[in-house]
Parts: sequence; structure tokens; C-alpha cells
Amino acid sequence: MRLPALLLTLLCAVPVAAEEKKSLQIAFIDTEGGAATLIVTPAGESVLIDCGNPGTRDAERIHAAAKALGLEAIDHLAITHWHLDHYGSLDRLAKLIPIRHFYDRGIPTVSTRTRTTSPL
Repeated sequence: MRLPALLLTLLCAVPVAAEEKKSLQIAFIDTEGGAATLIVTPAGESVLIDCGNPGTRDAERIHAAAKALGLEAIDHLAITHWHLDHYGSLDRLAKLIPIRHFYDRGIPTVSTRTRTTSPL
């Protein structure tokens, strides 16, 4: 009789692992003049806003940050505008890690008469 009571006591004393609560994670990646912000939601969905300069440096920094956050892919990449320091590493980054969805505001056209830009 004592053995079942002892086993029951031991089982009740073992802490039950609580489900880990995840928080919003934001990484500001240094692209030396450009921009790259990587957000991971509590649900594990990732959003990268801009991706820095051309070449390997910024793409590899973003890739390293994504891996450090446990990502196997970038779910959403949003390019805010067409300055080279905001989209330049896209080609290299896409070779390092899958990018599932891509968003931009369109390629602007420039009117020489009004000097205004508008999306195509």
C-alpha cells in the first residue's frame, strides 16, 4: 500500500512543464546606412522590413539574425522604397534563406514636367 502512495506522491511532485510563452521579437540589423528590421511574432511568423545594401555583408548579417531567432525562412519581406540601401541585398538574401512573400509599393515613374513620382 505504501508503494502506490509513494509513487503517487512522487508523480504529483514532478513539476509539469508549462507551455513556454513567446514574446514579440524585434531585431534591428546594422546595414551601415541602410535599414533592416526583422520582426518575429509570438506565433512565429517573421516580417523583414527592408534588407540593406548590395553585396554579401548585409544579406549575411540578416541571415545570421534570422538563424539566431530560429527562422528557417522569412515569411514576409516588405521593401519601403526603392533606395539601393533598402533593397540592395535582396538577391543575395534570397539565396541564403527562402522568402515566402514579397511586398513593395511599386516602381515609381518620374514625370519631368511636374517632378512628382507615382507608382506604375
